[in-house]
Amino acid sequence: MGRSCETLGNASLVFREDDHVVLATDPWLVGTCYFGSWGLDRPLTADELRTMQSSDYLWISHGHPDHFHVQSLALLPKGQKILLPDHYRHDIKAYLEGRGFDVEVLRYREWKQLSPSIRVLCMDNENQDAILLIESGDNLVVNLNDSPLCGDKRFIRKIVSRYDRKRTYAAALCSNDADMFNLVDASGQRVIDPPEQRKPGMVWSLARIVESLGVGSYMSSASQHIYVRSDATWANPYRVAWPDVLRHWTRPAIRIIEPFVVLDLDTGEYMRKHPEQTSDVSQITDATGDDDWSAGLSDVEWTEVKAFFHSIEILWWYLDYLDFTVGGVTRRIALDPGAERRGIAFRAPAHSLLRSVRLGFFDTILIGNFMTTELRNMTLYPHFSPIVAKLAGASGVKTSREWRRFRWRYFSRNPVGYLEWHVGDWMDRALGVVRVMADRLHVKGPLKVAYRRFLGDPVR
Repeated sequence: MGRSCETLGNASLVFREDDHVVLATDPWLVGTCYFGSWGLDRPLTADELRTMQSSDYLWISHGHPDHFHVQSLALLPKGQKILLPDHYRHDIKAYLEGRGFDVEVLRYREWKQLSPSIRVLCMDNENQDAILLIESGDNLVVNLNDSPLCGDKRFIRKIVSRYDRKRTYAAALCSNDADMFNLVDASGQRVIDPPEQRKPGMVWSLARIVESLGVGSYMSSASQHIYVRSDATWANPYRVAWPDVLRHWTRPAIRIIEPFVVLDLDTGEYMRKHPEQTSDVSQITDATGDDDWSAGLSDVEWTEVKAFFHSIEILWWYLDYLDFTVGGVTRRIALDPGAERRGIAFRAPAHSLLRSVRLGFFDTILIGNFMTTELRNMTLYPHFSPIVAKLAGASGVKTSREWRRFRWRYFSRNPVGYLEWHVGDWMDRALGVVRVMADRLHVKGPLKVAYRRFLGDPVR
């Protein structure tokens, strides 16, 4: 086999040239992440682990622990070459260099040659994710991992158009559970739609994105994690698995390639590694990671939690208060003293909450989906999760002045794409308002049919 691309699971891809491993991506190799909530759908074999360790280059897309996995990094040889996106903050670069890795930050939209026939182009974005284009001979793989397009769609589509469509691929996550969706009402009962109502829309949306890039094939990353800690296993039915992609895919002109394959890029044929496409459920445990739900916080620890959220000044504009229940004790963090209209109530275990706050990455506990969330005249998007996770957490942006500098950085290098992306985001939010009004006026059904026809999605 001359050139190949192998999918190992989650976001890990491997690119070979004449059986030599040139590039591997997002090395989650062993263990769990998100405080023991996620396990690998199919744990790596010893050969697969050695493959990742022997790669000339490793690319890490962003700082979420299923992509930047500290336990896995400890298994890699010191001095290994690691490629990073040019994110707003370079703390990942500093961490890796401090542990002896040879780190290079890839400039936005610039090609880098890795071998005689393989080169890459990286696009970091304001979501603090990144997209990697991999040219291998006459083939192009667009590795979206779990990144939104963030204004780069036209640019990607233009590059894709230079290749034979049959030799172009998009690799992407298909998931509706890789975010906080453990939403409850005031009585603690979950208020989310059942899995079979959520899954079709996720697959339809992905199919539209892949089609918009002009590629010929979709390489499924599906939802290649499994919830393994006992207080998160409720979420397993919501995972979008390969049978769900098969059932709901809406773009027949685009070939879909199942997870866990070795793709021969010279012929377009692939070898199935796990034809049964079943998860390794032996990883599921009765434990709750390092958490004891009965444990409480000391006054000093409550002060730490309060200080973390008070430091995020941007959040004050959109949220009046946060309630946290830990070990049976509830305390309120007032962001706008005296105001009580917009709030969020979390029920969380002490250990994971403190770790998230001390590390500065609150989305690590959100994504684990063992903590519960009650929304009170408030939504997580666009004015909580992005601010706490993407701005304050990943970028260190907490004040209005810092936010202006942050936005200018992404606008100035791609003005048209930036405006297109943000106008589209605004329109999506406006559609949410339209849905509420249509429901009140009893015209939601006809409007839904018209909108789905416009998108090219199935009409039900």
